[in-house]
Amino acid sequence: MRQGLSYAAAGLGLVLVAALAAVVLAGGGAARAVGLAALLAYGLQLVAFGVLLAVRADPQLFLAGWGGGILLRFGAVGAVAYWLSRDPELPRAVTLLSLVAFMMLLLLLEPVFLHGRRSGGTAQGAAAAGVDEGAN
Repeated sequence: MRQGLSYAAAGLGLVLVAALAAVVLAGGGAARAVGLAALLAYGLQLVAFGVLLAVRADPQLFLAGWGGGILLRFGAVGAVAYWLSRDPELPRAVTLLSLVAFMMLLLLLEPVFLHGRRSGGTAQGAAAAGVDEGAN
């Protein structure tokens, strides 16, 4: 729970700073597109990260959760692209590039908060499982 809240807070700060920088660089006319992309990416990442936290103890479920998160992200980009093809008000390039950039930034932040309680791959996990790492 604590890692999820920490990720949400750090992710929100990262998205706000990146959105402000994007609006400054792209101009004021892109603010609505950047804001929509930031909100969507942040919400999707919270869902994907929550699933990873819930299944991280089981390697197979973790891999399935990770793959599901990737599908969720790709599906969101596709759905937004389709929606933008029908809505002439928002700039397509700015919206899609912002969405992908925000999701990528948040995706790169995930490992910082996912470490720890997984049973495989760490000395602590091996010790908790009673495995002698020197035996290999």
